[in-house]
Amino acid sequence: MSRSTKTARGRTLDMAAMVAQNEDTRAVSNIRMNAKGDRINSDGSVKIKAEDLARVTQTVRTTPSNTAVSDPIPAARVVAPSPVMYDEPVAPVEPVEPTLEAISRITRTRDDGTKYAEIEYDDGSIETEEVEEE
Repeated sequence: MSRSTKTARGRTLDMAAMVAQNEDTRAVSNIRMNAKGDRINSDGSVKIKAEDLARVTQTVRTTPSNTAVSDPIPAARVVAPSPVMYDEPVAPVEPVEPTLEAISRITRTRDDGTKYAEIEYDDGSIETEEVEEE
């Protein structure tokens, strides 16, 4: 069901139609994805589909635990989905480990003269590594 909204200037705005029209357009984000939620490469081709990410997230569940707040967080326990939850049998899904791709590498110099490189990855994370002097 599509709901239209009228703007202050009197124009009609249909968000669902706008999303459907631009679902293959790169989203404005520090993570490379399109409007559908697919993870994309630097050239815009789909690397991991949103449906695959949702399927993996749905099959991996953590069980709640009764631990004190001061206790360290235990490792998450994975519980397989119950066959009763679905009308038809569900094949097990292997978790998809996305590979990080470096998108930029900038060499910088500190005040003391040592050099380091800042490496930015496609998921938005940044890593620094020391650059050896030659």
